[in-house]
Amino acid sequence: MKLSGKHNSLVFAGLLLSSAAGGVQAQDARDARTDLSEAMAAAAAEGAMDEALPQVEILHLEPPIALSRLQEEDAVASISAFLQPAPVPDVANALPVFAELSPQQQAYLQRMQDIGSYEQALEELEYEGGAWSQDVAQELETLGALLQQQGQYEQAIKVFDRAVHINRVNFGLFSPQQVPLVESVVDGHVALGQWKEADEHQQYAFYVQTKAYGANDPRMIAVFEDMARWNVTSFYRGIDPDPTLRLMQTFLLYRAAADTVIAHFGPRDPRYLPLLRNVVSASDMMTRYALPGTSAGTDANPNMRMVSEFAGRSTRPQGGGSGEAALARIVDYYADERRPDTPEARMMLAQARAELGDWYLLRDQRQAAMRAYKETWDELMAEPEGGTLAQQVFGDIVFLPAFSSFDAEKKEALGLNADSGARIGHVDIAFDVSKYGRMTNFEILAQEPADLRRVDMQIISALRGMMARPRVVEGRTVESLDERYRIHFWY
Repeated sequence: MKLSGKHNSLVFAGLLLSSAAGGVQAQDARDARTDLSEAMAAAAAEGAMDEALPQVEILHLEPPIALSRLQEEDAVASISAFLQPAPVPDVANALPVFAELSPQQQAYLQRMQDIGSYEQALEELEYEGGAWSQDVAQELETLGALLQQQGQYEQAIKVFDRAVHINRVNFGLFSPQQVPLVESVVDGHVALGQWKEADEHQQYAFYVQTKAYGANDPRMIAVFEDMARWNVTSFYRGIDPDPTLRLMQTFLLYRAAADTVIAHFGPRDPRYLPLLRNVVSASDMMTRYALPGTSAGTDANPNMRMVSEFAGRSTRPQGGGSGEAALARIVDYYADERRPDTPEARMMLAQARAELGDWYLLRDQRQAAMRAYKETWDELMAEPEGGTLAQQVFGDIVFLPAFSSFDAEKKEALGLNADSGARIGHVDIAFDVSKYGRMTNFEILAQEPADLRRVDMQIISALRGMMARPRVVEGRTVESLDERYRIHFWY
């Protein structure tokens, strides 16, 4: 890291002290001590000013954007893409009597009227058909939805729970008809921040569907995927003291979904490749995340320490062939001779092979990674437009892992959207990348907002724990100097 003005002052002070202790004349020693005191006072004053600035915790980093590609309109578009508002429920047309009220007030009063109407209807239905009538369950479902829209989540949960019991009486213990009601209960617990209760009901909904459909039913594809996505979000919420079993289940769920797609619809189904990428990502999470309080370096950089505050912060990359196998399946998909031989298809094949090299690089299997990059380079250069294709794949560094990402689930877990109160800033940063993908020699070029303290330290710490695919020239990875990127961060 390049030295700041404060660090330069302290280094200079140290040099002065050394010279004073080396046998110089007394007057020179006194002058040196005076210079030292002044330098230390200046550093202390700078530190005091730094302490007065607001300190924030960075919650999430967006994918970095190369400054060389960043145009003003692109920057505005990139920020607006992050600022998605929270979903707003549809509002029914209000009665004319509410015409002078705001739309929000109209909707609120309309729902209050509807709730009163449904409560009266429930009494009539219970009197006519009994407390366990299916008509009662349908009215309860509507009443629960209205209560949730009003923010009366505890009451809504009780109403939905009652509707679930009525469904089980009418259709059986494992009836899929109860699943939407259980998921509404989950939504209520999530709104209240009751993650454990929400997780219990989500697991129950999954269990019901496995009993109702059977593991090999094609309807289970969506069930597997939904449960896996829930697990990823729960992982980032940090609700488990030990997330090992949840991460393992996530991997198995995505793999089961991909295998079920293959069994019923074949590899050309549009769900197949995204599911395979999620298999890779889940496997990557299993091998790169550890328990709270643990820390480790890597074979390539044993001095690097990344201490996790909760399960969800990266530690030592380890082995595991499951993600590698899924990446190999993606390569086989694009290499299938039955696919149309187009430049786009060849580019996708090259990207898939490069990502297999990324998997090896993340696990310090450098020889395997270099071999995968070299083979990909050679195959690209054999194409008529090989130089152009190779530049597209290997002309810039690529932040890893590139083969998959659970950013959407992480942001959902942290509640990061335009309505959440979280804010977005950015830093422009320069750094070097070694031929093995390590980032060093960081220099903060700009920061916005400028008055946030220790943002630079958090960004640099995050980048030290990451890796990048190096540039490849003539089939070999090379060191690149003075890479410049903008990184948007949530805080």
